[in-house]
Amino acid sequence: MTQATETNPLPGYACRRVGDPLRPPATLLLHGFTGTGADWAWWPADGPGALAPDLPGHGGSPDPTGDFAAEIERLLAALPAGIEALVGYSLGGRIALALLAAAPERFRAATIVSAHPGLFNAGQRAGRRAQDARWIALLREQGIAAFVAAWERQPLFASQAGLLTAVLAEQRRRRLAQRADGLAASLACFGLAEMPDTWDALARWPGRLGWLAGARDDKFVAIAKRIARERPATAVHIVPDVGHNLLLEAPDAVLAAAIGGAR
Repeated sequence: MTQATETNPLPGYACRRVGDPLRPPATLLLHGFTGTGADWAWWPADGPGALAPDLPGHGGSPDPTGDFAAEIERLLAALPAGIEALVGYSLGGRIALALLAAAPERFRAATIVSAHPGLFNAGQRAGRRAQDARWIALLREQGIAAFVAAWERQPLFASQAGLLTAVLAEQRRRRLAQRADGLAASLACFGLAEMPDTWDALARWPGRLGWLAGARDDKFVAIAKRIARERPATAVHIVPDVGHNLLLEAPDAVLAAAIGGAR
């Protein structure tokens, strides 16, 4: 594998550096499904040094070539030694949890945003796999525009109706710029049905954990409350008046939790 350089800080991935350029990057920022590293453009220029990659199948990164576990190992191998904190939203949150489970000694802090730690049984996995297969078929058979139109109609994103038109238009522009085959490959690899259950590993992890969910996102509020019961040391934040995508709806809350967790 090639070495990291200033122009290629994460070999094998399209990646940008954000935050204070004089501080070596110690934080990895992981976007959600249909996003890119540009979703973290609001990260302050004087904030902690961080890397914001495009996840496999997204933006400028190549498609995944292995299964879920193999892709987690590939990302671990590419990470600079100085990365010790993780911040992940939705799909990125699940990847962060898988990184913690695979290498718990490597990370001292994590901030998880609107994410699921994994399914429990074969029945749940079969149901989710069938749901993801429908999205994959839409991508492969009808293309990116039809997929984006259907994806954005999900009740999960209804709370975004109050956002500025320009913000929503930029989100749609970035989604439409994705490759249908790339998103399909990502969902086939990283879908919730393919993710190992990380609940037990998370309960044992000794690092500093922050967990965020929007108050209007009932499913993920329930997950956050369960995390609070099973891992009482976790700093759980239910952010009022917002839904699933806190990177768009409440970036200040994400930043406060991430910077607090990295100290």
